[in-house]
Amino acid sequence: MSQLACSSHIYKDISLHGKKKIQEVCRFASEHLSDLHRRTGESYAQHGCEVALTLKECCTDPSLLRVAMLHDLLVHPDGKKLLKKSPLTTEERSLVQQMHDLRRLHIDKDTEDLDYFIDSLLEDSRLLPLRMAHRLNDVRNLDQFTPALRQQIANETLHMYTAIAGRLGMDAWRYEMEDICFRILQPEITERLEKQFQLYQKLDETCLSHTAKLLKQKIQDQGIECDIQQRVKAVYSTYRKMVLKERAFEKLTDRLALRIIVEKPTDCYLALAVVNSVMHPIPGKLKDYIGAPKENGYRSIHSVVYPLPGVTEQPMEIQIRTLQMHQICEYGVAAHSEYKNVLYAMNANGARVDLFRNLERIREEARSPEQFESALRNYFREDRIAVFDSKNNLYHLKSPVTALDFVHHIYPNRFSKLKKVRVNGRNHPLSTELHDGDTLEAIFGRENCVQEEWIHDCLNASTKKNIKNSLRTLQNKNMVKK
Repeated sequence: MSQLACSSHIYKDISLHGKKKIQEVCRFASEHLSDLHRRTGESYAQHGCEVALTLKECCTDPSLLRVAMLHDLLVHPDGKKLLKKSPLTTEERSLVQQMHDLRRLHIDKDTEDLDYFIDSLLEDSRLLPLRMAHRLNDVRNLDQFTPALRQQIANETLHMYTAIAGRLGMDAWRYEMEDICFRILQPEITERLEKQFQLYQKLDETCLSHTAKLLKQKIQDQGIECDIQQRVKAVYSTYRKMVLKERAFEKLTDRLALRIIVEKPTDCYLALAVVNSVMHPIPGKLKDYIGAPKENGYRSIHSVVYPLPGVTEQPMEIQIRTLQMHQICEYGVAAHSEYKNVLYAMNANGARVDLFRNLERIREEARSPEQFESALRNYFREDRIAVFDSKNNLYHLKSPVTALDFVHHIYPNRFSKLKKVRVNGRNHPLSTELHDGDTLEAIFGRENCVQEEWIHDCLNASTKKNIKNSLRTLQNKNMVKK
């Protein structure tokens, strides 16, 4: 796409004032960066337009689009002088400087770079969508890089950028980056999986289209306006699910999915009732992320059903959300556009947590750069869940984990005096399995309350060990009394 065509796409749906602001930056970039070229061969003016166009998929802030178009200005030999006379505001110039400082970082390779990267995002969270858009644009154009650099970018993206995007709820960009990078790093596995997708393609398309048509009619019959989107699970997320769950391709329950998008939150539950009356829900597969949102703000109802008996036995995931929820599900923090006042916060069960500040706490507690890197990698792992205590402190624990495991983790010296637990404000058994975003309150007594049944209420080996030790201690005390 030419720079002129690229910039015209950026203007679309932008206010007249914002359009004029972007046009003057576009002219400035064309004048000063068109003769300067990247290693890929494109000019820095063209590259700036492409990054801005990528950013516009999730953000229409004219100020950030202007920064994206001139983010490479300091690469110019007279970059500092040009930045001063550019049409950017003082605030925008500062962002260009920070983007330039981040351009050579390899956050999957160097702990100090990783530390600096997090510090930069803490200083100004608007760098997050800018940096993510820049990376996604590079990933979309990996074929323009040398084979060695292509491998390096793909590896770094798959192991860190996509994890950050996932934690922040930027799923649309995350899944795209994952599939492209996985294809570069594991071409043989990708090819095998794609052949399996092809075998089921016609049946999958028939199942999705017929189910979507039926559901839309039934939901509209109840006076609920809706839009239904179809999707087949992406290649890399399919592979990851097969590995983590140790399941065959055919046994995955969320390989096919329909997204039902309605107008109001109340319509989500009404639509769910229609789905349950028409389809065959699989017990235990209903997840209400509207009532209890995920840490990154993700809100949606999920259910797994058998859609069309006699046509296919393949289960299908049904996702129900409003359009506003859908935007946040797709682009996470970038969909909020609250860059000036809030770094990133989530609302779940009354808790409000800043993800980046939590990363800062992890860094402060680490005794060495290696320990911080290890802690950070664990933080972004898919098999970890975020759980809050009654004071809204955030903990990341390996899943699955029960209420008793959690109490043992945060109160190792008091857990034997545990009387009961409240999960999300309600009394629950100690064996309750916790999920992302749950809040747990532990109520303790004065005496040792440990019981042999507790061994069956936990899943963690260290919890079981401490329960057994507490039981022996209690038994010895009783023998002494006798």
